Amino acid sequence: MSDQIVFTATEARQNFFELLRMAEAGKEPIVMKKDTNIKFKMTMIKEKKRKKNIDKILKKMGEIGLPALPIKEINRILSTMHEIKI
Repeated sequence: MSDQIVFTATEARQNFFELLRMAEAGKEPIVMKKDTNIKFKMTMIKEKKRKKNIDKILKKMGEIGLPALPIKEINRILSTMHEIKI
């Protein structure tokens, strides 16, 4: 079982890069939003598994006739940073 550390949303905003370092180290930082039952857990994704899952999703999309972007375009989108507001 991995180490779990709980942060409030305010603490998470103030220590965002520390959360990233913890996730990279194998710990599982959890962010809890005040006065709700919402939890966010940050974990490390293995790159190899991620690519395998993307390939599987694209194959299934092709089987049912859904249009999909080229894999290079998808990887470019996934590698960019996005801001998520809580």
